[in-house]
Amino acid sequence: MAERIAAELITERLRLERLDPGQEEVLQAVFRAAGDHFTTVTGRPEPDPEAARRELRSAEEVEGREVFLIRLQEGDEAVGAVGFWERHPQPDVALLGMLLIDVSHRKRGYAREALQAVEDALRGRGIVELRTGVGAGDVARHAALRALGFEPLDERRHVSLDRGRVMIALFHKQLLERDD
Repeated sequence: MAERIAAELITERLRLERLDPGQEEVLQAVFRAAGDHFTTVTGRPEPDPEAARRELRSAEEVEGREVFLIRLQEGDEAVGAVGFWERHPQPDVALLGMLLIDVSHRKRGYAREALQAVEDALRGRGIVELRTGVGAGDVARHAALRALGFEPLDERRHVSLDRGRVMIALFHKQLLERDD
């Protein structure tokens, strides 16, 4: 198994802490606080009761998958989560699976700051591109991704375990120049 990314990433205002099985309660609380995230993922406005357990189990079982809790440095409050899959779908690419912030803490730049910390760590590991996907018709998330520096890549049909076949829009962000 490859060496994992650092267990803690520090920014000016945030501390990102790797989560492992056994820490489901804090992640589930963040999921509930950012429930609108699940509307586009599952079609329901709240996470199912097992969402955090499944997420952390998957991160433990799949090499390169990581989940980090986003905490405020001042006060230590959990305000979000970020999850990614390093070296997937290609050896020099990472897939951003989630970036969510508690509704009461949005519009303060926390998502941008947390994403920057993850991008810096991935760059240090030779990852040249970060990709993510959202619903093809989800124009609000498209705009948010563009504001975070992502560019449209492709649209394709995707099989969702919760929603059947759905169209997703893929976005990408160059982190390093490719050698080829």
